[in-house]
Amino acid sequence: MLAGPLVRKRKTEKRYKQYARQRTNDCDFCEFSTDLDHVIAEYPHFWVVTNMFSYDIWDGISVVEHLMVVPKRHVDGIGHFGGAESKEFLKIISQYESDGYSIYARAAQNIAKSIPHQHTHLIKLGNKKARALLFVHKPHVLRYF
Repeated sequence: MLAGPLVRKRKTEKRYKQYARQRTNDCDFCEFSTDLDHVIAEYPHFWVVTNMFSYDIWDGISVVEHLMVVPKRHVDGIGHFGGAESKEFLKIISQYESDGYSIYARAAQNIAKSIPHQHTHLIKLGNKKARALLFVHKPHVLRYF
């Protein structure tokens, strides 16, 4: 049984919910620091970071690595990028796509979007499908065998 395109294990989801309750502002990415351990790369307009609360399953396949491309300037959607930002963004995601990463971003109006600051997920999958998934929407619970 496969359900849900993207899910976290119960322990990761619990950590995320605790973190979200303790947040003091609406946008963690606006107060971002390059001193943090999870910064992979820095570009003039973007950071590439490791997702602290990564997905464990994507399309029924285990996730090997979960990164995000985060604009330095607060925008709520890709359509609000300027010319230089758009060009740099395309260059970054093209590079990661050619390295085998899937690309995913939620629209600004998507109610599931956790932070209003645009961020694009870069998800590298393993080579094994989950044999079975049990997915319960609220709270997110995942068991796979």
